Amino acid sequence: MKLASALPILFTVLAISSPASASWLDKVSEVAKKAVATPTATETETAVQASTAGQSTELVGSVMSQLGLSQTQAEGGLGSLLSLAQTNLGDNDFSQLTSSIPNADSLLAAVPSLSSDSGMSGLLSQAGDLGSALQGSAMVYDAFEKLGISKEYIAPMIDIAKNYLEQSGSEGTVGLLTQGLGSLL
Repeated sequence: MKLASALPILFTVLAISSPASASWLDKVSEVAKKAVATPTATETETAVQASTAGQSTELVGSVMSQLGLSQTQAEGGLGSLLSLAQTNLGDNDFSQLTSSIPNADSLLAAVPSLSSDSGMSGLLSQAGDLGSALQGSAMVYDAFEKLGISKEYIAPMIDIAKNYLEQSGSEGTVGLLTQGLGSLL
């Protein structure tokens, strides 16, 4: 049965079963208005996430447009840089840095998983203390390689992140990023 032919029957049944003093159509209209006007908690959370994602896509978008990378590459590349900074900075300094980068956690999650015994970082893990000092940088190189990004894009990506922090970050965050990525610079 088509909806258009079912509506007159539905209205008749509702009219007969509803008390004459209550205007059921008004009640239905009122409920519909409330449902449209009052967002649910999930809808509110989704709107907040979209707003925050829009903020972080400013940095990701800059990397994409300036370096010609896909979103996955930009997010993974930025995440690998943040991962290295996290390794080299203390918790307080890293927290201060990431507080200026919306969705830093999602960028860190976008870093591709790497095998500890493959690539340049795998070789350096077997080289003792000197290898340990260089392993963080090698992990960035390996992540870029896995993402299909040329290693020549590391310095320009760092520059884009610094420019973003100069404009949008709190004071001192450019220095923290530079300190955290010192082995790459």
